[in-house]
Amino acid sequence: MIRLFVFIIFTCAAIFFGPMLADKQGFVHIVYGDSIIETSVNTAVVIYLVTVLLLFVLYIVVKKLLSFPGSISDIFKKRALQKKLSIQDKAFIDFSKGQFDDALNLLKRSSSVKNMSVKSLLIAAQSAFAVGQYDYTRQTLDEIQNRGKDAKLAADVVRAKLNYDVGNAKVALEYLDVVTDDIKNQYILSLFVKCYKATGDYEKLVDMTKELLKYKVISNDEAHEFYVRTYEKALNEANTVEDLDNVLKKVKRHDRKTPRFIGAYIYKLIKLGNIDKARELTLNILKTDQDEIFLESIANWEVPIPEVLVSLKKFAAKNVTASDNLALLKAMANLEFRSGLFPDALNDYNKILNIEPNADTYLKMGAILTSMKKFNEASELYNKANAILSEQNALSLQ
Repeated sequence: MIRLFVFIIFTCAAIFFGPMLADKQGFVHIVYGDSIIETSVNTAVVIYLVTVLLLFVLYIVVKKLLSFPGSISDIFKKRALQKKLSIQDKAFIDFSKGQFDDALNLLKRSSSVKNMSVKSLLIAAQSAFAVGQYDYTRQTLDEIQNRGKDAKLAADVVRAKLNYDVGNAKVALEYLDVVTDDIKNQYILSLFVKCYKATGDYEKLVDMTKELLKYKVISNDEAHEFYVRTYEKALNEANTVEDLDNVLKKVKRHDRKTPRFIGAYIYKLIKLGNIDKARELTLNILKTDQDEIFLESIANWEVPIPEVLVSLKKFAAKNVTASDNLALLKAMANLEFRSGLFPDALNDYNKILNIEPNADTYLKMGAILTSMKKFNEASELYNKANAILSEQNALSLQ
């Protein structure tokens, strides 16, 4: 358009200034019906230029008038969009504060599920789940899955989180397994850790240790805890002494000597009936170390080993602080109880109660007094145990 307009100006300029440079001015005759209009070339050019300019101005004005309704519509659309975004921003803030009802109501008011952004749908799904609107949760997550691959992955992550929150860790892991090939970040891996801990699958956590440390999801101490728990579980599941020894071979040499591991190993030996080996290992350890964790494991033995009880009593007699050693008292009391040495057991259990009153000790003392036919005293101890247990249950419900 601009090029055409420039061409017309140059053409008219040539016609206008050409005759002025000549000896005579030219004339133009315009026939209109029976009339003839005579004008100079210069005047004709001027009229022509003015006409072109007027037509151009008229064209611009008409174009503006025709586009004016659309501009008004765009203005209203833009204002509506800004209002919608403002409502969504408020909903996101409410969600971050845990005000799920308010967040959900704002999102519903701002748009239908079909017209929500993926971000809004994710917030709406979690808010709806938090307030118990499970049908709406499914509706929003199903809509997200129709928005492309990345949106579907986000929906699967949310489904995993929500399933974990309601205790369905196995279902949560199914969704996480789908997304792990495409998404691997701190949040996803931390969700894996929570789910595997909930299912007790520490072996999987050991397999993931390098990645978990790389993304700083766990510390080195936590990684070692997963490793220890894996072998504790393997020890517990061993059905024969041979199986038990095979587990021991897989444990690092340093960890084999730790009180926690060796205590679990000996406990399982006793469960499997290998009392001789359990006795030998325990006595060797007690010669050099009376570790609290190891003594706690003895306190859980279901079978007494007299030689071990003698060793513990000798240690207690030589140490003036033995009366305050809770783990040692528990170990001795348990072995005395299992051996039928009820007066000795009652004496040590009373010392335990002076340090730490607890329902388990009252129950064991009650059992001893019942076997000694001291029913009134036993009943009193059972009542104390029940009082502690009732208080613990009441506190756990608050």
